[in-house]
Amino acid sequence: MQLSETVKVYPTKYQKTLILETMTEYIDIVNRLVSDAVSGHSIAKTTTADINANLPSALKNQCIRDAKSIVRKHYKSCHKAVLKNRSLAKRGSAVRIKDSNLPILRKPCCYINNQNYKMKENCMEFPVMINGKSKRISVLLN
Repeated sequence: MQLSETVKVYPTKYQKTLILETMTEYIDIVNRLVSDAVSGHSIAKTTTADINANLPSALKNQCIRDAKSIVRKHYKSCHKAVLKNRSLAKRGSAVRIKDSNLPILRKPCCYINNQNYKMKENCMEFPVMINGKSKRISVLLN
């Protein structure tokens, strides 16, 4: 059984910039992992230690899950691109092909899950990176 809830948050300007930085970093990491998978590197055993990103570890795990999901959903496109890249590598060409059918995430998103949030009276606490350390911010709810 999976429950999900959408809430409206009212962040301050500083909190908004932190959240936007987190969301753009999240999208960049997922796109980079998908690109790595297409270029022939396996992401099957990727861990949070393998990812160099300014994100809390729970979000790094979510990035890995999302990238694997994208590669699974678009297996045919990914596999064709991997085969093209391998044949180019055998010929000695440094050009790498990116398949145009592969999705590139653009819309910023951020997942808050049961690993990384706390609900208090009228606010929600979740971690973001501040000065290279994961710290919780408290954002007002409606």
